Amino acid sequence: MPMPTQFTEARRLLRDAKDVLIITGAGISAESGVPTFRGSGERWRNRHFSELASLRAFEQDPRLIWEWYLYRRSLVAACEPNAAHLAIADWAKSRRGVELATQNVDGLHERAGFVQPFNLHGSLWRNACLACMREREDDSLAFDAKDGLPRSPCHGYVERPAIVWFGEMLPKEEADQARAAAVMADVILVIGTSGLVPTAERLIDCAKAARAISNPFGTPSPLVVIEVNLEPSHVPCDIRLQGRAGDILPRLLER
Repeated sequence: MPMPTQFTEARRLLRDAKDVLIITGAGISAESGVPTFRGSGERWRNRHFSELASLRAFEQDPRLIWEWYLYRRSLVAACEPNAAHLAIADWAKSRRGVELATQNVDGLHERAGFVQPFNLHGSLWRNACLACMREREDDSLAFDAKDGLPRSPCHGYVERPAIVWFGEMLPKEEADQARAAAVMADVILVIGTSGLVPTAERLIDCAKAARAISNPFGTPSPLVVIEVNLEPSHVPCDIRLQGRAGDILPRLLER
């Protein structure tokens, strides 16, 4: 009897898993036309993104940073969820035990129909009060003609984008939920991340460490990591499926 292909084995593992954590990175949204930091979106007005995505940059010139984020919102607003986003959302609706942690801030998973993903790096469509960090939804694509920079309704302070900037911690509630989902997962499915941002690797390490601690004198319960990526990555995995997420996910998650 021939050995199953990696695709067939990945499909079987996902079908039989009780709990699955899906982790997505910039690659899945790039297929919808969303620019990535490491690519065509690396520079804006001749500034590197690392010069813009920080609290220090915001404090020095909040209007400039807001102009950058409103520009990014306008780009994302013109994009649509692709076949991979839709396949994930549809699959999650069809069964229990599927959680989603995303490094993306574009909101395409929600627009595809996935309910309450863990937005580990924040959301492009939310503002945060500088006084208390209370967040609110905001889909505006331009400055208010009267008031200019957005201000929080709670304190009247200028708001910042509710995005995790360089040097900042991940939002505690979202990070805790993602770690808990990783610990529970039989399969972790990683899609479209290079691994240069270590979010996926840290969640995988967390899951493996929890298994070792829970069974120190025996073999830990198995954890399988499946990766879907167009390019080679640094993500440690057991099964690697190379190709476009929009081509692979609808077949991999087909019911």
